[in-house]
Amino acid sequence: MIEITHNFDPDRFMWLWAKYVTGFNEKHHCTNSIRGRYSRVFSKNNPEFRKTPTLAMNEQPLGSFYSIYVCGVSKQGYTNKANYAHNVHAVIRPEPGSVDSWSFEHWTMLVRGGTFLPIPAGETELPDRYRGLPTEFTSCRIFRWSASFFAHQQRIISARTSSPVRD
Repeated sequence: MIEITHNFDPDRFMWLWAKYVTGFNEKHHCTNSIRGRYSRVFSKNNPEFRKTPTLAMNEQPLGSFYSIYVCGVSKQGYTNKANYAHNVHAVIRPEPGSVDSWSFEHWTMLVRGGTFLPIPAGETELPDRYRGLPTEFTSCRIFRWSASFFAHQQRIISARTSSPVRD
């Protein structure tokens, strides 16, 4: 099981959610680029969220998802479209027995049973086929992560299923 301890204040976000990632939809950016179910526990809409700084992320069985994507759209700068720099993005890969921490601005998370994955910093870190897409794709951290992650997953799957060439 993955357990997240956080210090998020849901009142400081327009949206704050987590999603159990099961796939990638390259035709969309933002939340629609990742397939999977939203967490009801890790959600600004959960009335217990503020009172429960430690959350058991057990709504989906381990092995049924690749990761948990956490996103928070900050109210800071939102009305002026200046919130991008303050938005929260973090990805947790299940890893039984692991403990990892994450921080951004004044937000923190401690995860037990998982590790945080990097999110590509820009378009140049995207797989070649996604470079040159419109800005709404290449600037979207959710799209950048999912495009890179699933391209890597596909390489692993291809390597496992291809038979070695022998002379």
